[in-house]
Amino acid sequence: MYVVLSLLSAIAVGLLLDRLHVPGGMMVGAVIGACALNLISGGLADLPPVAKTAAQIVAGAFIGAGVRREDLKKMRSILSTTAIVVFFLFLVNVVSGLIIYWISPLDPLTALMATVPGGISEIPIIAVEMGADATPVLTLQLVRLVMGIAIFPSIIAKIPQEEHYEEEKGEYRRPAGDLFNTVLTLAVGTAFGLLGRVSGVPGGTMAFASLGTVGFKLLYPKACVIIPVRKVAQCLSGTYVGVGIGWAQLVALQHLVMPALVLLVCYTLGALVISTVLRRRGVFNLRESLLAATPAGASDMALISADLGVHNVQIILLQVMRFIAVIVLFPTLLQVIASLLTP
Repeated sequence: MYVVLSLLSAIAVGLLLDRLHVPGGMMVGAVIGACALNLISGGLADLPPVAKTAAQIVAGAFIGAGVRREDLKKMRSILSTTAIVVFFLFLVNVVSGLIIYWISPLDPLTALMATVPGGISEIPIIAVEMGADATPVLTLQLVRLVMGIAIFPSIIAKIPQEEHYEEEKGEYRRPAGDLFNTVLTLAVGTAFGLLGRVSGVPGGTMAFASLGTVGFKLLYPKACVIIPVRKVAQCLSGTYVGVGIGWAQLVALQHLVMPALVLLVCYTLGALVISTVLRRRGVFNLRESLLAATPAGASDMALISADLGVHNVQIILLQVMRFIAVIVLFPTLLQVIASLLTP
């Protein structure tokens, strides 16, 4: 029953914000609606993990269906750009984690893991397995996620479009498509996404769904994912986050005000630096550079980017590769740093 109520609450607020043209309104509204129900019901709001998997599969299929042959030729340049983004995000992660460690009672590993720019589902689990305190990690990860899907998109949406620049770079447009082709595309994405889920590869669900759909797109150019399906995925992703925000997280947040502010400031400054570097390299325009530097989840960015008027597939591919790199590399490196700081 509460699964249905959670979805209805998420849909109601999501549709409201979407109608009001709030950037990423469906996802942001779903977070608010599901969270509100969770607080009112005393933590009974719920959504099966399969919903998050479904959202990741749709996001992957959405990415793959937008990839053209000419986009694949640019992949080499995206690898170097991803390396730059990952390097700077690691610096932000370490700096913000160390500051939080120095100004709060959190231990080094918990402080560093709480500021990882990774997935809200994956990082808390990895942190607990490594011996970190779960509650601060989850709470600060929620702060980072809300920052990425609510605050940053609103800022990016206010930046004027740079139409001429986007035309030169090659605009990422999806075909109008129809329901039949969408079903075929989602079927392929689901098959590969589930394969990725059982593979054990970090971020495998979305990565495999993307790669599988890219291959399908090259073989079947009519492959597409229509906008309503993307909105459904936004709602599922937002609801999944919202049901995880309860009184425990809000109570923990009041004791983590300063760490949360440090997190917000560090990642805001980091995004400005990263976007400046990318723009000066001539890789992306201002909107695209800020989106590439946004510390939210790859699937969230894939689902929100079109709402922001950003249609460059390289941005989303960068986000996917960044997510995988963060999940695979950051925990190990941060554990080494934390061990050096632990008496």
